[in-house]
Amino acid sequence: MKKLSSFSTLFLAIFLIYTPVNATPKAGTVYKDWVMSCQPIPKMNKQHCHIAQTASNPKTNQYVLHTMIGRIVGQNIPIVVFIIPKMLGKGAKLTLAFGPKMAIDFKVANCDKKTKTCSAALPLDAQIKKAFKKGKVAYLIYKQGKKDVKIPISLLGITAGLKALPKK
Repeated sequence: MKKLSSFSTLFLAIFLIYTPVNATPKAGTVYKDWVMSCQPIPKMNKQHCHIAQTASNPKTNQYVLHTMIGRIVGQNIPIVVFIIPKMLGKGAKLTLAFGPKMAIDFKVANCDKKTKTCSAALPLDAQIKKAFKKGKVAYLIYKQGKKDVKIPISLLGITAGLKALPKK
């Protein structure tokens, strides 16, 4: 979790959502394979909330992908953030696939040499939101050398999690 602490701060900075601390949603609420995470904003009666999921390698128990969904201040369209514990390089190609008929290509936005992680984000537009709600699993795909790495993202509970996110 120490590796994610700097990205939690980054996520908070990018996705500040101003909602009263005592308002729903409640941190720790589980939506099948997604969990609500909320952090108070210091010196304010506000908090930032997002839903998150971490995928781990079953053999090594090391995390291989951390996925978060939240809103930017003043925006209604949520943003999906992916944190990958690999140094892929800024601009490396990523693919979010929902089966053979739908795939979205995008690029790594940032890499942090200190934590040896890279991050990327996508707006959760109507097309992606529909695919998230309709499916059971999506895949984040990237190249590591000549090998394709395909990480599953469970979509179980995502509809309820998205519904619980505070609006702008």
